[in-house]
Amino acid sequence: MRFTIEERDHLLQNLNHHQRAFLTDTMIRGRRTAFANAMAKQKGFHLPDDASFEEIEALLEDWIYVSTYDAGYVSHDLRCECGRPLRYQHRVEHKTTGEVKKFGIEHLKEHLGIDAAVVAAVKKGFDAIDYELDEILAKAASNWRLDPEFLQVDEIPSDIQTHLDHGLPLLERQIARLRDRRRKRVKPDLQQANVAPAYQNQAPRDLFEWQEMQQISTSDQAPQIPISDLFRLPDRLHKHVQHYLNRGIKSARIICELLIKEHGAPNARYITGKPHLFVPLCKHIENHHSDYNMKPLGADDRSYQK
Repeated sequence: MRFTIEERDHLLQNLNHHQRAFLTDTMIRGRRTAFANAMAKQKGFHLPDDASFEEIEALLEDWIYVSTYDAGYVSHDLRCECGRPLRYQHRVEHKTTGEVKKFGIEHLKEHLGIDAAVVAAVKKGFDAIDYELDEILAKAASNWRLDPEFLQVDEIPSDIQTHLDHGLPLLERQIARLRDRRRKRVKPDLQQANVAPAYQNQAPRDLFEWQEMQQISTSDQAPQIPISDLFRLPDRLHKHVQHYLNRGIKSARIICELLIKEHGAPNARYITGKPHLFVPLCKHIENHHSDYNMKPLGADDRSYQK
């Protein structure tokens, strides 16, 4: 379901102040993530699905999305760079120069000088966020209630718990995650059982599948890591790993990309795009930073946080 602007405004007014503030903040975070994703992928970064906008923006050196301003109506107080009055004004900032630009979404390409594919990816991401807002508003208007059976899981993901705490309906994608966790709780999945916190002498079979290790990129810019060094992180990178962990970068995939981009770490990759560096990085963190808890993020990433 897609609402008009007027319909969306009306439905938002039916929510309380805390619910509206939460949804506004969620939309800003979603737009920052969508914008950062599009900019990073244009530059060739391979990103995990669960990376936060803070982690993705750490990879960028140019434009990052800052905020959206809503005047409530087309206003001469909010203008595009070209001077056109706006209701919704999008603001971005250049990380290197600090320059701020303000525009309507239709003039994104003209004012930032980015190519059409990136603009299309940004707009697609923004549209997906609007669709999810409309899904929540439609469910709230119909007094939707979650079946309590879905909450019979070992751990409720934090984003889902936050929705529940605000008294807001869940998205269908969130319900699907709960359904999957419920199914695994009743009948443990074999693959889940293979995710082990410690490394064994034999080849790991979840995030570090040997079959993937044999499918190596042949790029001239990405020399292969010798098999003897496959599970060892170069000593010169140790202090930089600590630096990124201290900064709150949780994703192992993002840390890999930062080590490659900023410190000349080897850029060899599997055909999936995952760096060879991923395996020794995770092993190093789990062996030398025991105060950080590991959490698998799907089949392609791990999160480390205190």
